[in-house]
Amino acid sequence: MSLELTVRRISPRVPLQDDPDDFVGYEVLIDFMKQRVLCTLEGDIVEIGAYMGRGTARLANFAHTYGKKVYAIDVFDPGLDKTLSKSGIKAADVYEAFLQGRSMLAAYRASTRGLDNVVTIREDSRKISFPEEQRFVFGFIDGCHQQAYVESDFHVIWPHLVSGGALGLHDYKYGDWPEVTKAADKLIHAHRREIREAYELEGKYGILSLLLVKK
Repeated sequence: MSLELTVRRISPRVPLQDDPDDFVGYEVLIDFMKQRVLCTLEGDIVEIGAYMGRGTARLANFAHTYGKKVYAIDVFDPGLDKTLSKSGIKAADVYEAFLQGRSMLAAYRASTRGLDNVVTIREDSRKISFPEEQRFVFGFIDGCHQQAYVESDFHVIWPHLVSGGALGLHDYKYGDWPEVTKAADKLIHAHRREIREAYELEGKYGILSLLLVKK
């Protein structure tokens, strides 16, 4: 029997909001959680790479219904990600362009103001570790696009993901960041015995997120 995983494509069922500061399309992630009733499992939600906090706020509003927290990890320094795109543009320059002179941290704080179930961790994700007892039902990685970071971010979350929980990686395909694809494919192969299902989920701009459901 082959141990290689089949990655299935699933199309979004929900319309995406016209929010210029949301580059993911968090509605499709939340819809996936609803379909899988992930929030009936024990644990919280975590994201690495909060950017301006638009997605963080949507995750938090959804999680609040179930009494869950959202852990948001980011250094809030748009200049950190020096990853070069296929077209030779640095990720940092893309972030700065969309910020249009705004402070990334100030934008995040404005987006998440009043949400008492958001736990903000302002730190380099490579330096983060959670206590052994921490559990997550859903994690999402959209931080630094360098391969080493993507792999490290996976290992921050995966050991704490409950059985049946899901971990998403943005920019998996059809984006401009081939290091993410390389890291994700490597992780799928290395952890194939621990993965129940794998999906490509289309978000905004035709960019795919990879969703891995844990056995």
